[in-house]
Amino acid sequence: MTIALTQVSGIGPSTVKVLTENGFTSAQQLADTTIEQLSKVPGFSTARASRTIKAANALLSVSADASASATTTTTTTANAAQTTMRQRRTAKKPATRSTSSASVSATGTKAGVDTKEPEVEEVTGKEQKKAEKAARKAAKKLKRAAKKAEKAARKAARKAEKAVRKAARKAEKAARKVARKAARKAAKAKKAARKEAKKAKSRKNKK
Repeated sequence: MTIALTQVSGIGPSTVKVLTENGFTSAQQLADTTIEQLSKVPGFSTARASRTIKAANALLSVSADASASATTTTTTTANAAQTTMRQRRTAKKPATRSTSSASVSATGTKAGVDTKEPEVEEVTGKEQKKAEKAARKAAKKLKRAAKKAEKAARKAARKAEKAVRKAARKAEKAARKVARKAARKAAKAKKAARKEAKKAKSRKNKK
């Protein structure tokens, strides 16, 4: 299943347009690319490329887990439905044979057997209807399970996207804090350098 670029954290419509123009059309392609390749796309620095690739991989991981869960649930439900149908058929077969045997024993003639054949056909028809009903019921259960799994997958994807965005904001905040601290140190060092230069000049003039 192809996952749209817009589901990746930090990617909006304008970014999707830029990525599409550069050959990226799905989250899978972003997850498979490298930082060097993605950083060649306009608007993507090395840091942003790294964050985007990580977000795409996280999204694919969540989607894969949800799909595996849905497949397991669907398979289990289908197997249960098939087992129930086989058990019902097995339970009804002896009754059918018993009806035919009793008919033959009671009449002892071919005419007697022929008289009872419609009853056997009627039982068989009921069995078929029950089997069809069970199949429809199983199909409904499978459909509900699939919808439930799909809903869980979307929920997990949203949760993962939210976590990635939160982590990205936290990283950006930390980066700004480090940058401000570095700027203050640089300004302080520059001020100290000017002060030292001024002192050196004053000593030179005194000499």
